[in-house]
Amino acid sequence: MSEALPVQVSRKRHARSEYEVGIAFFRKKQWRTAARHFSQAQHKGSRDDEHLQLYESWHGLALVYSGDVSGLNLCRHAAANEHIDATVFQNLVLAELKFRHRKRACEALNRGLSINANHRGLLKLRNNMGVRRRPCLVFLNRNNPLNKWLGKITYRRANGVVSRRGQGSD
Repeated sequence: MSEALPVQVSRKRHARSEYEVGIAFFRKKQWRTAARHFSQAQHKGSRDDEHLQLYESWHGLALVYSGDVSGLNLCRHAAANEHIDATVFQNLVLAELKFRHRKRACEALNRGLSINANHRGLLKLRNNMGVRRRPCLVFLNRNNPLNKWLGKITYRRANGVVSRRGQGSD
């Protein structure tokens, strides 16, 4: 039993080291090399390593950026098992956006912000993505013509936009 503890600590240390090398390559936009190091971190980490999902999400994101669609599933799997680290959800949002899955990206963003409402990366992504206003009549579908018409009117009033009819450009 006393020998198992140092081995676990050693495995975690090696996993963390591979992860940090992966981050360095990721920042240099060397996606394939980064993915290899994240994969090594994932395999070297023990099952009770609290960063295992983080390694998996970075591995998936690096694969997505290198053009490998399978990376999206890694990001989704990591997020499904994560309850502590919001960065996992940041990586999932980036992966979903890469494939233009806006609805899933918004869901992942909200889940990540529910874990950490002050996560800088997620807040920045939310700003960049933009947030839709609530429909004027919430009991009607967003695409209902009445909701659309009311939405246009309230948007124009709120932003001081003058309608084209009132310009007198005949």
